[in-house]
Amino acid sequence: MPRTLIATAAVAVAASLTLAACSTAGDSDTADSPTAGAPGASGTINTVLWYAPSNFNPATSASSPDYTAAALGFDTLVAKGEDGFVPGLASSWEAADASTYTFTIRDGAMCADGTEITPQVVADSFEYLASAEDSGAQNWSSLAFGQGEPTFTADDEAGTLAISLSEPYSQLIGGLALDGTGIICPAGLADLDGLAAGTVDGAFSGPYTISDYSAGVSVSYALREDYDAWPEWTSVEGEPAQTINITVETDANTSANLLTSGGLDVARFYDSNATRFTESEDFSYVTDDATGNVLLFNEDPSSVFADNQGLRTAAAQAVSAEAFNNAAHDGLGGLMTSVTTSSYQCVSTDESLLQAYEPEAAAEVLEGQTIRMLAMTNWDTAVDYVVEALSAAGADVQLTLLDPSEWSAQLRSEPTTWDLTIRASANTSGLVHQSILGALGPSFADGGVNYTSSDNPEGVALLDAAMASNDPDEQCANLLAAQESILERVDVHPLATSTHYIVARDGINSYTLSGYWDISALRLAS
Repeated sequence: MPRTLIATAAVAVAASLTLAACSTAGDSDTADSPTAGAPGASGTINTVLWYAPSNFNPATSASSPDYTAAALGFDTLVAKGEDGFVPGLASSWEAADASTYTFTIRDGAMCADGTEITPQVVADSFEYLASAEDSGAQNWSSLAFGQGEPTFTADDEAGTLAISLSEPYSQLIGGLALDGTGIICPAGLADLDGLAAGTVDGAFSGPYTISDYSAGVSVSYALREDYDAWPEWTSVEGEPAQTINITVETDANTSANLLTSGGLDVARFYDSNATRFTESEDFSYVTDDATGNVLLFNEDPSSVFADNQGLRTAAAQAVSAEAFNNAAHDGLGGLMTSVTTSSYQCVSTDESLLQAYEPEAAAEVLEGQTIRMLAMTNWDTAVDYVVEALSAAGADVQLTLLDPSEWSAQLRSEPTTWDLTIRASANTSGLVHQSILGALGPSFADGGVNYTSSDNPEGVALLDAAMASNDPDEQCANLLAAQESILERVDVHPLATSTHYIVARDGINSYTLSGYWDISALRLAS
């Protein structure tokens, strides 16, 4: 995820790292660092994120830093495993059809204040998620339960939770593995302001609680002594850290220097700094390409791109995916062929659906057009390239830069204020429909998660057919056709994935699960 990222959906790594770049790690004297030369000293792992988490309510998290960090504090019913989904707080589940699901809640799972996590506790958390008016919660609810109304029936005696959907949704199991669906314990639901601020210890259902927080600077998580509800991972080895410290990255060069000198134990790179470590025996690395970057067009009636496929096509022709990859990722990303990374199932790889780079043809249409571009801070090279490409084709680009949380909020709630954005979408579920929904169906104003506000009934019908089917082949055929519809209409212009290199010092184990880096799976090597 580009440093800006984050959006999703929503949406990961290291929770809402959206704040100022004033990093404890960045300010440390590495010669005196307690971890220098001793990875995992005192049971601690020091890592860094591009922004600091600012909202600790998983249900309303709206930027990657927030929902990445949510994995430390809040367990989900289903967890992402090495190859698919594995039990989390639910020990097992059944699907009678695409509208009826039953989960068995594992015995012995406890909230941080000792409250037992019963089916009713889970149901109450989901009721809040499904009913909250916050746009972030609506996003996660839609991804978890689809477009219909969910009904939750808890049976504490039997230990089961039944979920019934008013509209079929075949992707619910994967949806409940998303960080934004983490189970909030009763103490958190009773104090939503404290939950968001991270001050309600009893709110946490996951392995860690917040032990220290400095807004915009750092957050520290302490391992719960009573926690014993880890997902059923098969490859994760080592001991969980007693403390995980997250600080804010000032810049990738600084993080690379701190990693080399011992001021950091784990850092993520998506630029050429990664190559400093990939051949070293003193470091290990895993890669995560769950984040796709697309040029996303706003088709709200107030936008210059509304009902104007020709103008959308011209803007796409002006921006080279290869040049974007070079500017944003030093060429280390992968070129996209659809709305998300092609490593996922049912993703279109038909390059004939993409707009070729034709700047001269673009200039014939873009000359004199005013385009209001909304972008995130701390990703200057990528933003600069897109602005320059459109300007070179004759467009007058009016740029607004916001931090990720503000950017995400404005995209969702103020569609009359922008025409174009670079959307860095962290598809943390590995399900292509999560990314399709960002360009299809109801807009946020209408209760959906479509950033484009497009009017595409054909695509909606194809997506609905995929969601209603229990046949994997039929699902895939309809998902591919829905992507074809989006790309032919040029609702988005695929650019490049952000291939993240998560580099760890010797003595620290880091893992990607189903292609996605999970901060809660960091381990001290035994």
